[in-house]
Amino acid sequence: MVQELKPSQQTVSFSSRKIRECAQGEGSKKAAFPRLVVGLTGGFGTGKSSVAQFFRKFGAEVLDADKISHDALKKGSPVFDQVVELFSDACEKNGKKLNRDKIAEDVFTDPQKRKQLEALIHPYVYEKLKDKIESSDRNIILVEIPLLFEAGFQTLCDKVLVVQCNFSVKEKRLNRKRFTTEEIRARERAQMPEALKAQKADFVLDNSKSIYQTRRDAELLWHKFESLSKGATKK
Repeated sequence: MVQELKPSQQTVSFSSRKIRECAQGEGSKKAAFPRLVVGLTGGFGTGKSSVAQFFRKFGAEVLDADKISHDALKKGSPVFDQVVELFSDACEKNGKKLNRDKIAEDVFTDPQKRKQLEALIHPYVYEKLKDKIESSDRNIILVEIPLLFEAGFQTLCDKVLVVQCNFSVKEKRLNRKRFTTEEIRARERAQMPEALKAQKADFVLDNSKSIYQTRRDAELLWHKFESLSKGATKK
C-alpha cells in the first residue's frame, strides 16, 4: 500500500551544526534540467534497500548513504583518525582497520558514543551525497538514508519516501538474518519512531506484504516521481 501525505510543517532537530551550515550555504542551486531527488528512509529492517533496488531497475540513480558511511571508516578517509581515537578498542591491524561490527555494538548500547560518531560521520556523508547529486545526469535520484530525519539530510531532497513494515513481519525477516528480537528492539530505540517518520514523509510505502505487492506499489510511485521530475523544485 502507498500513501501520499501532505507536506509536514514539523521542525526537525539534528545534532550536526555543520550540516545546517552546509544546507544554508547551498543557496538556490538547481540542476540544468528538471530533476527530482527523493530521500528514502524508514526504520531498521523495513526493507529500504529492497525497495531502492526496484527504483534502480525502473531507471533511478540510487545513492547509498550507508556505503559512504562505510567508506568513512576506511583508512585514508578524512575522519578515519578521529574515529580511531573514539573507538580505539575497535582497531585492528595496528590501527589500519576498524571493526564495524564492534563499532555498531558500541553505538547501539552507548548513546553518547553514537552521537559522537554521528557528529564525525554525518557531515562527511552529507557533502559526498550533495556532490553526487549535483554531478548526476539522471532525472530521478533516490537517496537511501536510514537516519534521514535524525541527521537533517531531508534538506538534500525534494520529496521523502518512508518504508514501513509490520513488526511481526520484520521480526521474522530479521530473525532469518540472525538478529535477535532484543537486537531489533535496541536498533529501533536508537532511531526516530517509524510512526513519526511516516508523519514527516511525503509518501509512505508499506513493505509488510509480498515482494510482488511491494514492486507494484513502487511502480505506482515511480510513475508519480516521473511526473514530478518534469517540474521538480527544491522545497
